[in-house]
Amino acid sequence: KKQKMNIFDFRKETQIKISSEKMPFRIHITYDYWRKLAWKIKLMCAFFMITQTCIHAQSDSSQFLSNKTDSLDELQQGILFSNSGAEVESDLNEQDASAFLQASKDVFTQFASYQFSSYRYRVRGYTAKNQNLMINGISLNEPENGNSSRELIGGLNDMTRFTENGLNTGACRYAFSGIGGYSQIDSKASSFKKARRFSVAQSNRSFAQRVMCSFTSGLLKNGWALAFCLSGRYGENVYINGKSMVANALYFSLDKNIRDKQVFSFVGFLSSAEQGRVSAEPLEVYALSKNNYYNSNWGFQNGKMRNAGMARNNRPVLMLTHVLKLKKSTRINTGLFYCFGKNSLSGLNWNNAANPRPDYYRYLPSYHEKTGDSLSAKQLQLAWFNDVNTRQINWDKLIAMNQNNLYVLPEDLGQGLNTTDSRARFILENKIEAVQHLRFNALLNTRIKKTFFSAGFNAVWYQNKKYKVLEDLLGATYWLDYDQFAQNLGMDRSIQQNDIEHPDKKIKQNEAFGYNYNINIRQAETWLQAEYSSGKIDAYAASNYVLKKVWRTGFMANGKFPNNSKGESQHLFFNNASTKTGITYKINGRHALVANAAYIKRAPEVTALFISPRSRNDLLANTGNELLMSADLSYHAKFPAFKCRLSLYRTQINNQTRINTYWHDEFNANVNLIMRQINQSFQGLELGLEKNINSAHLIQMAIGMAQCIYSNRPLIDAWQDNNAAPLFENRRVYIKNYKVGAFPQNVMGLTYRYNAKKHWFVSCQGNYVSDYYLEPNPDRRTQEALAKYLENEEEVYQNIIIQEKLPAYCCFAFSFGKSFRLKSKQNLNLTFNASNLSWKNILVGGFEQLRWDASDISKFANKYTYLPRNTYFIQISYSL
Repeated sequence: KKQKMNIFDFRKETQIKISSEKMPFRIHITYDYWRKLAWKIKLMCAFFMITQTCIHAQSDSSQFLSNKTDSLDELQQGILFSNSGAEVESDLNEQDASAFLQASKDVFTQFASYQFSSYRYRVRGYTAKNQNLMINGISLNEPENGNSSRELIGGLNDMTRFTENGLNTGACRYAFSGIGGYSQIDSKASSFKKARRFSVAQSNRSFAQRVMCSFTSGLLKNGWALAFCLSGRYGENVYINGKSMVANALYFSLDKNIRDKQVFSFVGFLSSAEQGRVSAEPLEVYALSKNNYYNSNWGFQNGKMRNAGMARNNRPVLMLTHVLKLKKSTRINTGLFYCFGKNSLSGLNWNNAANPRPDYYRYLPSYHEKTGDSLSAKQLQLAWFNDVNTRQINWDKLIAMNQNNLYVLPEDLGQGLNTTDSRARFILENKIEAVQHLRFNALLNTRIKKTFFSAGFNAVWYQNKKYKVLEDLLGATYWLDYDQFAQNLGMDRSIQQNDIEHPDKKIKQNEAFGYNYNINIRQAETWLQAEYSSGKIDAYAASNYVLKKVWRTGFMANGKFPNNSKGESQHLFFNNASTKTGITYKINGRHALVANAAYIKRAPEVTALFISPRSRNDLLANTGNELLMSADLSYHAKFPAFKCRLSLYRTQINNQTRINTYWHDEFNANVNLIMRQINQSFQGLELGLEKNINSAHLIQMAIGMAQCIYSNRPLIDAWQDNNAAPLFENRRVYIKNYKVGAFPQNVMGLTYRYNAKKHWFVSCQGNYVSDYYLEPNPDRRTQEALAKYLENEEEVYQNIIIQEKLPAYCCFAFSFGKSFRLKSKQNLNLTFNASNLSWKNILVGGFEQLRWDASDISKFANKYTYLPRNTYFIQISYSL
């Protein structure tokens, strides 16, 4: 309701009116975000005024502008590389860029990358597709979903140190970057100094051991330069049972410099990894297993642990680049990028058999309690406590059931009933994506007096072949390529065939089955940017134009869609223009104001274009371009012993489409839930402070407060995977003002560091994390979902519509490092980091299941993950 309000005493209330045939009622969603925000702003303003008073008398001749940037970390949302938090002291690289526009050693970015990343924090709430990741000026973002492919450079820390980072909506001289900024890695051999480095590390985070060695020749007198790196990361049952890693990485680069006018460079690298996945679980499962890090993906086979969910990636990258210097201020960069290989994920599949997962809801005591069978519930509870084959996957049982399932097809009955062939009830399948990604890039940088111009063109050829193969028959002879959930669609046997051109096909190990199709993308982009610099004002403006074509090519004629599954789909065309601009007003040598704004149109993700690409070519109706509008205002202060950035921002992302697939009991099939016309609003502030008390003592603080919400009422449709008729369409979803889930919206961090004279340091960090909301299930927030409830049944329907918020928590970290100078130019470095130190178990993530029951909301309970506490990282490195 509209009313007069005071920003320091503002309680916002939104009313959602849902009408039913029985009785209209109102759902009230109240929250006092702005009052809490105002209180925190008051606190920060007081701290800021006190700090400014302390440093006001200091003076120094150093410039406000600085050109140094840090290399960042990859931990989950930590933006880039698979370093540890102990490797904060990365090499610095001089860059030709304005400090305000290039985020020079930004304090808040350091916290977001190293300290907040393990808590699943997203800077400003943005997903990875809003940030550009580039190597040698060529983008690594996937054309299919826009996400930056960080796994391509995993384990290559020594070769990805020279990184230029641009904050959020700002100028970029390599590409038209998004609202999340950019990271540009210079990995050419000629960019490195002569060095040799060997390091070993022990950890209990994503790996247990890491070994890395690197060699860089530097630029030799004959103009050649060579660099290579080898690394390995390994671990079994790393912190969580079933979690594992076997990863190897290789990097090679060879450059030729011709009279400092031209540089030809070849770069090739491969990061190959195999990781055992972990699962999220309901709280009941954690209680039954007496383990907050329970993982349902593994079990014993012949006495050995085996994980059903193995993620593998093996995608080599080859790059050729050429740099031509025409004048002192003009440079042309061209590059050719080719990435190929496979990503895969394994999992259990079954036919005419019970679900083999130990955490299936029918195998939990609560299910039997609700049916009145308390005896079975108690027996099952005891089995969970005492029997590992109840708690985990019983591989031996699955193999025995397969071997005993003797079976002949009806066409084979003339051969006699006796058979030794067994039809698999359970198999381990492997879903594969075989990617070929070719990209050409051209870039011009030149300066004309006070204006710096950048212009570029890039073209993309992309193909992703998606299929699955049978990885393990688990003791059986074959698997029939049937859709077990299509038997109720008709009497014709062809309906259940996944490939009608090969009916009743017996699938053997390593053979493809189920589905097989390509996603094809062709894209071209041109962009232009101008940067103007003067004594008081820096300004920039940039725009781009993108053409994109997408289509699907099927290689199997599915029995349910014989005329619409094989062959090419309709070709979809998108053309979009975007623009952004910014201005910096330098008040004096110490203070400056920076403002940026962007208006961006982009094509939707390819996954949001097809209803069910696994089975058919049907396109989603009314899927349009996404629209992004963003603006931010920042205040920067730099003193010899003090540094500060305070930013206010607001971003609106409209017309998004999201498709999620889940199992539906009532329809006995997978259901594709499509939410359309999604609008989201992101607003808040970022504060980063750094104070040098003297040359030995350093204090840093970062605060991020955000309000990320759904700003409209989207529509949802539902389609079965095996049926061309929709289950329902155009249902209104009442999630306006619900929080965007899956990340904490408020974070605070404080660090104290002592740098000793004899090359050692120690630091302590404390972090506070709050406002983590579970992503709402849209199907639970519709009129149809609540139509049967009366207004006086508020307690019942509130349990359906309420959005869960996880408890806030504090964590601490401790770091120590020591450097030993050996002989000339030889160093031995020791670093130790202990992180996520806490005295209690912490829920760090979760989600609502899309599968739900209106009569019993607890039947398919929310699933959660716990934060791995008291983790450590130790590294010893030798360099010369």
